Amino acid sequence: MACMVGAAGVFADEPVAGVLGGRVAAPVADDLNQLSGHPHSPLVVRSRPVIERLPVQVIQPVDLQVARSGNIFIADAQADCIFRLDMLSSVSLQVQDLAGIRRICLDADEAVYVLAAVSGESCIHQITPDGRRIPLHTLPFPAQCFARAGSTEWLAAEGHNLWHINTDSERTLLVRFTVPVLDLCSDAGGGNTALLADGSVLQVGLDGATRLAGYAPGSSRRLICQPDGRLVVLANASVAGGRGPSSLPLGIYPLVASDNDSPPAALANLPEGTLAAGFDSLGNLCLANPGLRAVTRVTSRFRIPCPHCRESVLLIFDANAQPENLGGF
Repeated sequence: MACMVGAAGVFADEPVAGVLGGRVAAPVADDLNQLSGHPHSPLVVRSRPVIERLPVQVIQPVDLQVARSGNIFIADAQADCIFRLDMLSSVSLQVQDLAGIRRICLDADEAVYVLAAVSGESCIHQITPDGRRIPLHTLPFPAQCFARAGSTEWLAAEGHNLWHINTDSERTLLVRFTVPVLDLCSDAGGGNTALLADGSVLQVGLDGATRLAGYAPGSSRRLICQPDGRLVVLANASVAGGRGPSSLPLGIYPLVASDNDSPPAALANLPEGTLAAGFDSLGNLCLANPGLRAVTRVTSRFRIPCPHCRESVLLIFDANAQPENLGGF
């Protein structure tokens, strides 16, 4: 399902309350309440997604990560800080006065790891949930991206070079590619994937072995792992050197199997200037845009309580839903 992200606001073909209380409202038959195995199929509503500008005052957001809890962590390179935005839209500073922030990532406990580069060198920091900053590794080059390799080891890219950093801060040149590395991503299974400047997306082992995972359409900037483990890219073919037609808009795209394949349809079209994106556990999208000085959330999937039991039901807003696919409880 594709969605178009525009200015902040709520767009719906009919109010949510009207949908839930109208033609797709739950039946009230007493016998249904007695059923122990009634279905919990997704409830599909013909509606555009809810688009909201989040209440965090950013200047140059360069990266963001969405935790499993739904908390959002935003790295601001000009403010030299990382914001934390919880599910109640309460904003706090996870760390401040940290210059040169380039990328962030999270662990399961919501510790934040930061790649910062200043004066020709880089440092990987750990920011504990209570806000303590712990320098982990210093690298004698300005790395452009990084990824966790297991619980205590790291990959860091510098131009064409992909380095492995072990627990003792020992560096090993893992792979030297023929083109620069643009981004690195860790998947849910602990594997690592590299996006190269020629559009190749390669799975990389800690022994230096690589395997082609696919190709990124357009001029790709970021690799993103979806909640189901599938990789997508933030891409735009309007930049010189990209694959596909120059008319391909900025958006989130799936990988293609061959570099000769036509660009696929965008999973989401994004505003110009979007630099980073992430998905929550339901698959909703969060965007960082330094041009707009904004962090935006696009919500099309919700969990609502079932009126007949204590289970929850997935509610999906789909602007292109056909009448035969609409349904209720």
